[in-house]
Amino acid sequence: MIKCAIFDLDGTLLDSSEMWRTLGTRYLGLINVVPDNDLTEKLFEMSLPESARYLREKYRLPYSVEEIMRHFARMTEQFYKEQVRFKDGASRLLAQLHMRCIKMSIATAGDAALGMAALTRLGVADFFSGAVSCTEYGAKTSPEVFLAAADLMYAVPEETVVFEDSLHAVRTAKKAGFRTAAVCDSCESNQKDLERAADFYAESLDVYADDPGRILT
Repeated sequence: MIKCAIFDLDGTLLDSSEMWRTLGTRYLGLINVVPDNDLTEKLFEMSLPESARYLREKYRLPYSVEEIMRHFARMTEQFYKEQVRFKDGASRLLAQLHMRCIKMSIATAGDAALGMAALTRLGVADFFSGAVSCTEYGAKTSPEVFLAAADLMYAVPEETVVFEDSLHAVRTAKKAGFRTAAVCDSCESNQKDLERAADFYAESLDVYADDPGRILT
């Protein structure tokens, strides 16, 4: 029986993947620099510091890497605090789980404080025991961030379902003993592998919201 749930934020609960995917090109637009057509693809697998360094060198920007990182931080802070919205079905699924007294926490690759600020604006922060970030616990290729999120709820993996949109995160959580519920997002290109790897798979969180019992039993 599932008693707890861990949620990824970007691409799972929050419709934010496109913001991250286009951050570099939008930043250049703000400073009136025309990006190359393939810039988004080049930055896709880079970390934010790597992206900042690449932009500085490629476009000969008059800013240090640290200054570009601060620009990125202001852009993302505004987005999470003022603009980001739920993905389809997210609000309804959270309400269903809360009604069933399922404890919930967040495991995000992004900024945990900004994520919680977004959830506060969206009216669901009180549903969660807290949030942990890969900044503290390492990438989701290792289970530490999921185990830390479970610790917030005094939960064990066998009684916890992890909601994710990325293949590597699903594989990591499953290997650590968690039940896994995957959801489609455009930033994950291997949807068929994601579907095969997860215990449950859905095109939208609406599917889980319609029948949460099948995940919890």
